[in-house]
Amino acid sequence: MPSLVDSLGNFISSIFGAINAVLSSILVVFQSLFSTVFGVIQTAFAAVGTMISGLAQTFEGLLKFFLSKSRLSLLKLHTDIVTAGNIVVIGGVIAALFLYGVYQQQNGRPITAAPAKNKKVN
Repeated sequence: MPSLVDSLGNFISSIFGAINAVLSSILVVFQSLFSTVFGVIQTAFAAVGTMISGLAQTFEGLLKFFLSKSRLSLLKLHTDIVTAGNIVVIGGVIAALFLYGVYQQQNGRPITAAPAKNKKVN
């Protein structure tokens, strides 16, 4: 039969072992949280880097497209058509405003709200 001193020593040893296990599990929890936060930050930086790389490749492709001699004349033709269309639309708006001004001068008064009806006062 073990002695009282041996039993007391085993009891104290198991208490310290339990405290050590609790502290090490708390440390593992903090380490996992720390690694998770850094993993998220690393993923965010990787996403930003990929986005910048994609934009750089896109602008590289656009630059090659614009500098291409075979497509440059087609691009110039498209730009001329769009510019002519814009000029037509702007001219149409200006003509409509001019004609509306002439209409108001020829026919009298401008368009206003309808006059209020007379109310009976007792």
